[in-house]
Amino acid sequence: MASQLMCAPNSDEENSIAIASTAVPALQSASLSNPLYYLENFQTVIRWVLAHHADLLLHDERALLVQLLNQSEAGQAIVTRLVMRKGELFRRDTLAYDEIPSIDDALHELAQSDWVDLEPNLDAPELYRLCRRAELHTLLSDAGYGFAKNIRKSELLDPLLELGEERGPRILRDWWSDSAIHIVGLRNGALLERVRLMFFGNLYQDWSEFVLAELGHQRYESVEFSSQSRAFKSRRELDDYIAIHQCQVRLFEEEPVADILRDCPNQLDNPWLEHRRQRMMFQLAQQTERMGDLELAIHIYSNNSLDEAQVRLYRLQEKTRNDIEVMLVQLENTLLNIRRPEPRLHLSRIAHRLRRKIKLATAAPVKSIIPTHHFQLVKGEDRVELATLNEFAKEAGVVGAYCENTLFTGLFALLMWPVLYAPLPGAFFHPFQAGPADLFRSDFAVLRQREIDARLSLLETGEYRSAMLACWDAKQGIACTLIHWPSLPRSLLEHALTYIPAEHLELVFRHLLSDLRNHRRGMPDLIVFNLNQHTYQLVEVKGPGDRLQDHQRLWIETMLAAGLPVSVAEIRWEDAP
Repeated sequence: MASQLMCAPNSDEENSIAIASTAVPALQSASLSNPLYYLENFQTVIRWVLAHHADLLLHDERALLVQLLNQSEAGQAIVTRLVMRKGELFRRDTLAYDEIPSIDDALHELAQSDWVDLEPNLDAPELYRLCRRAELHTLLSDAGYGFAKNIRKSELLDPLLELGEERGPRILRDWWSDSAIHIVGLRNGALLERVRLMFFGNLYQDWSEFVLAELGHQRYESVEFSSQSRAFKSRRELDDYIAIHQCQVRLFEEEPVADILRDCPNQLDNPWLEHRRQRMMFQLAQQTERMGDLELAIHIYSNNSLDEAQVRLYRLQEKTRNDIEVMLVQLENTLLNIRRPEPRLHLSRIAHRLRRKIKLATAAPVKSIIPTHHFQLVKGEDRVELATLNEFAKEAGVVGAYCENTLFTGLFALLMWPVLYAPLPGAFFHPFQAGPADLFRSDFAVLRQREIDARLSLLETGEYRSAMLACWDAKQGIACTLIHWPSLPRSLLEHALTYIPAEHLELVFRHLLSDLRNHRRGMPDLIVFNLNQHTYQLVEVKGPGDRLQDHQRLWIETMLAAGLPVSVAEIRWEDAP
């Protein structure tokens, strides 16, 4: 069998920001040999925010953070441990950390500085979450309720809520005077949320992602920071982000959409925050649609400029409107402003159905004829893509790689490295990012168009090969959102640059740039090189019962239209002899 370049695909997470060491002098990587390494990482965040975002904090907030850094090592470690846990209320008997001596002394120190509350008020749901079944049974029995000993914990919730309505929130001793339980409450949680938001530029990354990261085991590209590099330029923008996030949390907790809508921010001036607000509103509309309130869903979609919202709007109106002629005119006008291929495809299908309803002459969307291989293979332990690659590699001089969604994004990143790591406003918030924060926003390319054109021009001059190989040599192993380094060994890079023509690379790169968020998925599974014929081909593998998805078909049709050698391999299994 011919040699093969095997590359496992990467499970790419949207806009992921990994954590690692950096060359920034002010920040030091914590050593894992230190049992308090997580505290050093937490301190890094606090100090970075105080250094770069002090003007977005109130005077009292800055004073609290400085005070926290002046607490004892044990006290700071306790806060770090608590902030990584869920919620802000904890049983003292669950706080056991071998690396923290005298936990009780540290807690009393933190209580004196208002970082913890040793007697927090508890409402009935909080008490239910913190107490075990037997403890709740005793508490309610002491309050005059009678229950069987084997009653389930869930059956104790309603009586506890009833008692809570009578008593209201209070400290544990006022709920249950004989309790041996002690509750610790973390204070200043809202301030720490702001710190996390200013550091990461988002709230979907939690503390543990950074604090427990193995700093020093990963390298990161050094990017120059300035006051313009921050995610937020004003405290108001922070407040707007938090308001959007709170609406999303309430939606996740299944609050009525009508209640959430009353607290949604109005249109925002900041473009990326407005985009985030629009995405949140889209989620609200989806939930409204699922609940069957189509009228409200249509109203929310109609005020949303996202392509996805326009698709959902016309799908609902297709079911509910009778003025098809008027709707068709509106839809065709909308299509004029839609550039992304996938939403254009969905809207075109709706337009085709509407024309058929009013008996207008219309041609059904034409599907390209895709070259197809048919293989009948013996099912073994290998996944279907690798089994197919092995079948291609039976031919002399053929090598290949299974590189679904990793090869071309990796090649793109190597060519565009100076563009990806340019210190543009709003791109890099701290030294631990794997890529610019706006990588998957619609204006990523617009803001960098001149620099992108300059890099693409290397494809015309032929300088791209040496530039990309030099980039691989210099940057290999540095975390990059678009590169999964194990999937891009130098041997595969050399084959790709040797056998894929520059004009084919340019076509793929421009298609990626038109919608990086969505076009980084759906690319063919395999690349196969014929060393004897000096050719390559891309192959999408479909096992039994599998079929092409829209985003995969769009990639294949785009490639076919530009003359790229792409095909589908349809696989059937046969029993082993």
